[in-house]
Amino acid sequence: MNENNKDTNDFKVVAEHCATVDSEVQSLTQQTPVIPDVIKCGHVFVKVPVVLAELNVTIPVEATITLDRAVMEIKRIKKNVFLTQSRIIPFSQDGKPGTGILFIAGFIRKNIEYATQTCSTVGSPNICGDIRHCTVEVPFNFTTRITFIREPIFDENTIPSEVEFFTDKLRGCDACADNVIGRNPCDQSSFFTEFFNEKPFTELVKADITEIDIHTNPTLKCETPTEQSFTKLTEKVVVNLTLKVLQKQQVKITAL
Repeated sequence: MNENNKDTNDFKVVAEHCATVDSEVQSLTQQTPVIPDVIKCGHVFVKVPVVLAELNVTIPVEATITLDRAVMEIKRIKKNVFLTQSRIIPFSQDGKPGTGILFIAGFIRKNIEYATQTCSTVGSPNICGDIRHCTVEVPFNFTTRITFIREPIFDENTIPSEVEFFTDKLRGCDACADNVIGRNPCDQSSFFTEFFNEKPFTELVKADITEIDIHTNPTLKCETPTEQSFTKLTEKVVVNLTLKVLQKQQVKITAL
């Protein structure tokens, strides 16, 4: 009888630590349609991003990653591509009209999940361990020529213009000589126009990543010939990027 009570009490203790879920049904809030205020029919000028070029580039990258623990097996590698720099030189100086030079820099953010060995049974291939993770950034950069679908629009700054004023009241060092006639050094006027152009920018459309992970200097044991441990791996990565180059330009449209 006492043993049955003991089992019942143990079950109650375990049940108190189980997960619980509290839910509540939410009421539906009523909404009222709003008719938007639109412009009248006719020609309208808008300033929108215009596609200057769209390109696909392939970047080979090789990286060596050293982890903090001995690794038994790589479980999963999650990868994301980020761009940190996008610069465009829209002028061609080698006789190829309608082209520019694109500078891109970025990195691949990799979250590596791997299994480690914490204990093993003597005389048995059984191994136990923990699942750990490590996040690293693999940088890359490239420069490529782009061909414009539509060339960017730039207004160049004007050359400074100066206006000189005439005077006949300048006197030389000789008091008996005539007045000096010519430019008045006391007055000077200039004119300069500075244009502020829209800067082209890049959008990342798609990123494809293909890689090979090579375990560097793995350690093998006779007790477990099917298992190995390593702390360093070399990655050979091929990154394929699809990019759009855009610039905000004024476009004439017709409102219906």
